[in-house]
Amino acid sequence: MTPDARVQAQQYYLAAGRDMEADLAALAAHPQGVVLLMPQLVALMKPVLSSEPHLWPELEHIFPVADAWYVHLLVGSLPLARSMAAPLPPLRWLCFQRGLRHERPHLLPWAGLFRKNH
Repeated sequence: MTPDARVQAQQYYLAAGRDMEADLAALAAHPQGVVLLMPQLVALMKPVLSSEPHLWPELEHIFPVADAWYVHLLVGSLPLARSMAAPLPPLRWLCFQRGLRHERPHLLPWAGLFRKNH
């Protein structure tokens, strides 16, 4: 049986000592925030400016100009995430940080998310 992505997300937040409710509320109030809470997929995203990674995790911060989608959290099915992301407004980059937020930021071309070999 595939683990429930919502439970995995809650476990991540608990282990990281972070407040999932606050992050969900910040993104739900963001005019372009993305919040998906499904058994197969949890995705928390927002548009950001790729050159300002120190501001990416500030989920309430709205960038007047954005060139990237910041993936704050992604748990679950990557194929489902790709299909759900397809109708989003395309920006140049996809950005994220793995693990703890102090690790270096990653930038990938947004179009690369939809290539068949990934």
